[in-house]
Amino acid sequence: MNLEERQEWRQKIREVISMHPNIQEEVDPVEKKEKMQKLLKDYPLVLEEDDPDWPEDADGWGFNLGQFFDKITIKNKKKVDDDNDDSDNEIVWQDDNYIRPIKDIKTAEWEETVFKDISPLVIIVHNRYKRPEENERILYEVEKAVNIIWNCRLPSPRCVAIDAVVETELVAALRVSSFPEITFTKAGKILFREKAIRNADELSKMMAFFYYGAAKPSCLSSITDFQEAIPSLPINNPVS
Repeated sequence: MNLEERQEWRQKIREVISMHPNIQEEVDPVEKKEKMQKLLKDYPLVLEEDDPDWPEDADGWGFNLGQFFDKITIKNKKKVDDDNDDSDNEIVWQDDNYIRPIKDIKTAEWEETVFKDISPLVIIVHNRYKRPEENERILYEVEKAVNIIWNCRLPSPRCVAIDAVVETELVAALRVSSFPEITFTKAGKILFREKAIRNADELSKMMAFFYYGAAKPSCLSSITDFQEAIPSLPINNPVS
């Protein structure tokens, strides 16, 4: 999906969440199991093809995607090179081998990501519920900045994203309290924490300054030399 489509989906999700602000998690295991069984009964995700209850408008999996989504867009392409094909349309599964500039990581991947590879690393800590538009925008701008670096035929720094809603222990160890925040690191050291919302051009110039010896951009004119150790967060494996 492009940015506009992602924003549309997220807006829809926020609208649904706002309609039910007082939802509480079911903690009783018996009640939870009964409710899950009811959901599976009301919304079966798998049916046998010869099942008499197979819906006529099913989308190939025994259920209609319209049960779950208001708007579905599928790109169809007419197959013209096969005269024996009975269907006028064919679903096109596109895979353009696109390399994602930003990788989502979890707490369990932290040590390997940071300390086994000491190459330049940009860390984006984002929160979907606090300033959601700014958090979404910064991810988009970082992705554009990486593409600027690529277009300059330079090896871009690694970029990882941390979901603050899920990875709370890792966010606390990084001492991030406002979102979004971008942390520029290298060789196990934090070089700079950026809390402002920067555009792709500014971010690419910051990457060039920290990692490629370029001139200091105007947006960094007031900073002084500063290095902070990246926190280690060992994962405790349960003892069997």
